[in-house]
Order: sequence, then structure tokens, then C-alpha cells
Amino acid sequence: MELNLPIPKLNSLKKERNNKLKKFGFLAAFIVLLISSITSAQNAFEDALAKAKSEDKILIVDVYTDWCGWCKKMDKEAYSNQDVKDLIAGSFVFVKLNAEGTDKIKYNGKTYTETELAAYFEVTGYPTTVFIEPNGKQIEFNYDKSKMKNIPGYFKTDEFKKILQYFKDKKYKDTDLSTIV
Repeated sequence: MELNLPIPKLNSLKKERNNKLKKFGFLAAFIVLLISSITSAQNAFEDALAKAKSEDKILIVDVYTDWCGWCKKMDKEAYSNQDVKDLIAGSFVFVKLNAEGTDKIKYNGKTYTETELAAYFEVTGYPTTVFIEPNGKQIEFNYDKSKMKNIPGYFKTDEFKKILQYFKDKKYKDTDLSTIV
């Protein structure tokens, strides 16, 4: 049995089908982008942790927020400095953590949102720098004879280089950071 549809009707059906396919294509592309953005923080943190372990390097976690002016200043000045970049590239693994993010991250067998992980790292202001051993344990150190688990605040490039050298040389095991900066 042969369908005898008028040509204009057939063209109209083809256009309708093509429009539906285009809409489906856009929807599929949107879903893929959404999924990739949801998993980006998780992948970045977990990949950095795995890299630190495999390369036997300390992981630097730069905890920030999007609205933080001091975070942006530290990015622009300290993290953009070539000496700092070289020191980090040669001796550390680096990752950023949005303290207001909602992406899920696995750390030490538990799942956290970025916000919850920042709280776990005892972050109370921004920027804050956290150092993690290659085995995944957060590094504790002394500053002015007090136990610390992170370094809160903005640092000028020269100060930050001293801090990086302190952790690179593993001085945190027996030297108070206040004697360095």
C-alpha cells in the first residue's frame, strides 16, 4: 500500500521531525554539560589527591569563594608569580576548593559537599590554604606554639614562597611556622 501524501504535507512533517531532532540535540548537549559541571569539582579534587599520592607530593588546597576579593588578589599576585608556579609544579599538587560549592567530593572514605569539606578542614575565612600529606592526611603544624591545620588569609608573594618552602622541606614536623614568616 502506497501513501499518497501531498508534497507540502510531507515537507511539513520533515520540518517538524527535524525541529524535534534539533530540540533533542540541544537538550542532550545541555544534559552532558550539566553532568560534566557537576562532576568537575569532584574529579578535580579526587584526581589531585590521587596524583599527590602517586607522585608522593603534598597536596595544596586553595579554599576560596567566588566573591572573595582577597582570594582574587592572591590568585593574581602570589599564584601567578613564576617562582611560586615553579615551586608548586616541582614539589606539590595544587587544587582549588570552592567553600560555597555544592558538588560532592569523596575524601578519606566519606562524601562531602565542597562546603562540608571546607568545614572539615576548619576553614573559617578566605582564602585559606590547606596542606595534605600524600597519604591523604591533613597536615598539622605549629604557629606561635599553637596547633594549626590550615593557613588562613592572604599572603604576599615573598611570604607565600617561604610558606611553600617550609612545607616542601617538611619543616612542619619540627619547626614553628612563626619562626619562618
